[in-house]
Formats: sequence, C-alpha cells, structure tokens
Amino acid sequence: MVCHHNPGVMKLCGLLLLLSACQLGPDYQRPAALGPSQSWHHAAVPGEATSGQAALPDWWRHYEDPLLNRWVDRLNTENLDLKAAMERIVQTREQVRIEAGAGWPSVGLSGDGARSFAPDLIDNSERAWRSDISLGANISWQVDLFGRIRRAVEAAEYQALAREQDYLALRHMLVAELVSRRARLALLEKEIEIQTGIVASREQTLNTVNRRYQLGVRNASAVDVHSARENLSTAQATLAELGLAREETYLQVDRLLNQAPGAASQDGTGFPLLPPMSPPVLVSPAQLLDQRPDIRGSEFRLMAANAGIGVAVADLFPDLTLSASRGFTGSEVGGLLGNDRALGNIAARINTRLFEGGRLRANVRLREAQARELSWQYADTVVTAITEVETALVQEQFLYTQVDSLRASVISARRAEALSRERYQRGITTLLELLDTQRRWQNAERSLLAAQQASWNARINLHLALGGDWRLGQGYAPGLESPETEK
Repeated sequence: MVCHHNPGVMKLCGLLLLLSACQLGPDYQRPAALGPSQSWHHAAVPGEATSGQAALPDWWRHYEDPLLNRWVDRLNTENLDLKAAMERIVQTREQVRIEAGAGWPSVGLSGDGARSFAPDLIDNSERAWRSDISLGANISWQVDLFGRIRRAVEAAEYQALAREQDYLALRHMLVAELVSRRARLALLEKEIEIQTGIVASREQTLNTVNRRYQLGVRNASAVDVHSARENLSTAQATLAELGLAREETYLQVDRLLNQAPGAASQDGTGFPLLPPMSPPVLVSPAQLLDQRPDIRGSEFRLMAANAGIGVAVADLFPDLTLSASRGFTGSEVGGLLGNDRALGNIAARINTRLFEGGRLRANVRLREAQARELSWQYADTVVTAITEVETALVQEQFLYTQVDSLRASVISARRAEALSRERYQRGITTLLELLDTQRRWQNAERSLLAAQQASWNARINLHLALGGDWRLGQGYAPGLESPETEK
C-alpha cells in the first residue's frame, strides 16, 4: 500500500527485491579432472557395457531363491541399522525446513496486564490503584539481500540428499551381506554333506583295519588301528566345526533381520553353489558416477560444501531487517481496540560488521578448503569404485577357470581314493597310502568349495561395486521419498 503511493518507497522496494535476487558464492560444477573411460578393461565384451540380462532394481531376485527374497523383504523393514539411517534422513529434512524458515517473516503476538497501586497524593492513608492493559502484534523479516539464507537452504538440501544416498548404500551393503550369508549356508550344507561322507568312509576304513588286525593279516598292526581311529576322530571334529559354523551363520542372519535367535528358516529351496555365468548388467564407468550411492552421496556433500562457501561470503555483507508493530494500550478492557488507544511503528535496521579480526574472511577460506578436501575425497571414491569393479570382473574370470580345474581335481581324487581303498582291502597297498589318498580327496573337495565361495564373494563384490545392477533412475529404495517428491 505504501509502496504504491510513495514513489521513493517504490524505488526502495524495487531495489530490495533486486538485491534479494543476488546470491553470492560459486555455482557448483562437477570436478573436471574426473574422466572415467567409456568401457571396462575386464568386461566380458571389451569396449561396451555388458547387457546379457534385463536389469532389475532388486538384483538379488536374479538368483530365484524364495527364502532369500523373504529374508531381504524382512531386512528392508526390520533391520535396526536401516531404521536408524531413516531417522537420520528425517533429521536432515527437518533441518532443511529450519533453514528455509529463516527466509520467512517472524510474526508474534503479545499481551500483558498489570494492577498497581501507590499512596494517594491527597490522602496518604489511602491507595491510588491503576490498571495497565496492552495488546500488540509484531512482524520482523530479515531480507535475504545476498543469498545467505538461500545458500544455507541449498546446503541443507544437499546434506539431506547425501543422507538418502547413505541409506541406499547401507541397504545395498546389508543386502549383499545377506546374499553372502545365504551362499555361505548353501556351501556349508554341501561341505557338511561331503564331510559326512568322509566320516562314513573313515569309519569303514577303521572297521577294515580292525578286522584285518583281529585276523592277524600280515602288515596289519595296532599302529594302523590307532592311525585309522585318529583319522576318524579328526574327521568327526571337522564335521562338528562345520555344524558350529552353520549355526553361527544362521545367528548372523537373525541379527541382520532383527529377529529372535534361531528364527532363521532352514528349509528354503536349494541355492546355487556358483553364481550364474552371466554377470550383472554393467553400466559404463562414466554412468557409475550417477549409480553408486556412495559416489552420489560424496558428490552431494561436495555440493553442500560449495553452497557453504556462499553462506560464508554473504556473511561479509550487511544484514537488513525490516520490522513493524501494532498495538493497543489502556486501563480497561472495554474499548481497548479503539483507534484512540492504538500505537505502532515501522523500522528498518542495517547491520554490518566493520572489523572482526579477520574471522569472517578466514571462515570463507575455511569453507573453500573444506570444499577442496571433499572434492579430492570424491575423486578418490570414484577411482576406488572403478578399481573395485575391475577387480571383481577379473576375479570372476579367473575363479571360473579355477573352479573348472578343481572340479577335475576332485573327480581324480575320488577315483584315486576308491582305487586305493580297493587295493588296501586286497592287501596290495599299505594303510599309509590309503590315508594319504583320503586326505588328498578331502583337500580337493575343500579347495573346490573355497573357490566356489570366492566366486560368490567376487559376484557380490561386483554388485557392491556397481551399486547393484539396476538402470539409472531406479536407485531409490521402496518407501524412501526424495525431498522433491515430498514437496
């Protein structure tokens, strides 16, 4: 109203609006020094991303294991670490609202009343009573002349986005751990099955040695009996150790799923001892920057630090605060709101700091150094991610070759053990040779299972390094809304 009728005030209002559009500090640009190549050195198809399978946001469903799917579903809703991470997201979103609130006018109401007395001026023995009642409203607005508030809001928004990426990275890591536990359980079951066979074989060997010793067969001695019994006891101890490892793994699953110890189901469908030959859908190294949650989170923190520079620069310039108040005062409630009892004021205050001992400019340099630090950390995160993908790819290639060789070794070791057993029973060979072939068979079986476990670890590491195998734009977890969506 005042701006409309007063040309001078109109000019002042226009100047304020023009200044309030000013925003200090550097605009963010992704570090130009980062230039990942467009292909993976160890990809199955050199020069391009592998796309043998359709990408799924829920990458673990490629393994078609109902038990694993149930576990992951419970993990997403019940895991305590994920619940805590979600609360951290809520906190940062509320911090955005706190920072944004500084850009709005502050409005308040006040009212007070008092009843006082003093000695009467005519008759000192009497008291003169007085009532004072006041009611008022005030409004105050700090004009964001140089964009300090907007930069603070921008920094808070980027911090909130970084927290969301932290949640996704944590969820991704926990799902990978759960898949690793599932593969470990499948391999333990297979190893227990093999070890049970070894125990049975050694029991049979002990019975054979005992029978030969009781019959007084040549080359059969008490030493052979004790050696066969020692080998059986060792195999039984190994079987008990494997059973313990299986129960401990189930307890680790219970912890991940936030359920009572022993609640993990043990009757799922068979889980593959090796991951499928076709690797996850690979994005190009450049696309990795926008897919891996930890890389995106690191960049959001860098963007927040960049906005923080603008906050520090804006602190070098004056602050303008506009305020107005309107109120009523009187001695009685009746008629208090009458125009004859009204009072008010309009004020503008400019505050600038002339000397702070270099504190403000030091704060600008501090924010700039923090942004540079985060820039180098971001670069390191990118390089580490690319190295992790390449490492997992080369591990997969060599581990599949190793598994093939170990399978042939196991077949040969089994045949050698069977032949040695037959020769011992016919008295052609010694017990020492039989026990030696049994140990080689057992070692070959264990080496094969270890290689299969390593192959699973490499595949899971590849999922972790890629940020899953979903396509770009599908990185958000179910139930996790971005601030833009919520608005």
